[in-house]
Amino acid sequence: MSEVRKAPGGGGTFLRFVWQQLTKRGASAFPSLPSYASIAPALRLLPGETVARVVELDLLATDQGWRSSGVTVRKGQGFTLFADGAVWIAKALGVGAAPGTALWVRIGGRAPIRKMAANATSFEAWDDGELELCLKPPGEWLDDSGRFDPDVTRSGATGKIAVTLALWPGDAAAGVAAFERVTGLKGLVTQAEAAPSGWSYLWRIGDGSIYRPREEDGKSCIHVHTHGDVGILQYPIEAPLDDGAVLEWRWRVDRLPSSLPEHIQPTHDYLSIAVEYDNGQDLTYFWSTSLAVDTVFKCPLPWWATRETHWVVRSGTAGLGSWMTESRRLKPDYVQAIGGALPAKIVRVWLIANSVFQRGHGEATFADIALTSGGIRCQIA
Repeated sequence: MSEVRKAPGGGGTFLRFVWQQLTKRGASAFPSLPSYASIAPALRLLPGETVARVVELDLLATDQGWRSSGVTVRKGQGFTLFADGAVWIAKALGVGAAPGTALWVRIGGRAPIRKMAANATSFEAWDDGELELCLKPPGEWLDDSGRFDPDVTRSGATGKIAVTLALWPGDAAAGVAAFERVTGLKGLVTQAEAAPSGWSYLWRIGDGSIYRPREEDGKSCIHVHTHGDVGILQYPIEAPLDDGAVLEWRWRVDRLPSSLPEHIQPTHDYLSIAVEYDNGQDLTYFWSTSLAVDTVFKCPLPWWATRETHWVVRSGTAGLGSWMTESRRLKPDYVQAIGGALPAKIVRVWLIANSVFQRGHGEATFADIALTSGGIRCQIA
């Protein structure tokens, strides 16, 4: 059994982060939509059969709730959101969130809530009702209807995100195609892609397009590329946490998203695989840029701090770009890392990719994920 280590103090890492951000060119900039100011006028010039209802809104980081768009949709109707700007937690240090991380949508005040996949995203209405918009960092919801968690403060944020809403008379793809013909702006609009087979995005983080199924050497894999965003995939499973419970996987990590140790909030960018238990705890195994192997620490983010624990299984640049094989005995890992009463069951396997804070690139490929429990081996991916 490995001897776990405590994470070092965070003061030195924070000072290094501040220096990095202050000396990084463009630390306070996010990619913006080209010719954003002309999007609404261009939408209003579309020909009759594709003419959209156009609404412009400014959402402020200081807004305390959901904002009505004044637009009612019917189920199946297409709409597109074009958004520019950012929510800033610390603008001088470049810590903030772009629309693809911070802008959420719901219909009629009901579940489910959906998130933008990029600065311009098309949706098909999933219900009848009024469209509502909200700015909120991921992970801080009370439930999937979009109620706010009262224990998570919303003070201190600045900035705004300007939104142009186009409600199409029918299919969003046809409307976007007409818009592209008028403006010459190709490939501007993103539609969130389906998760790899058997997996789903965690609702409180939102759907995205950062995970893609891939085939390498005749084997199916899951590839992830994160850049200034976050995504969590989940695979449901029900298996006892017995003495023989083992998680195995192979991964090739090509780029680490953090340039600094990941154990404090402003540097908590990482790639990992995790196991969730029936008591709501999850243990995530990740590749650190510099923390020692077998370093274990609670997640430094609000809400997650009482639910998630991190374990460094690889560290540094040695081995990047090469396939690595891992195997973890889950019961002793849980005892060492989390402790307390043991959960009865394993309920999900996760893949996590976060690069929100430093907005670097993280890239990896996962394969041969398998869980053995109760004498049965379940091949997950």
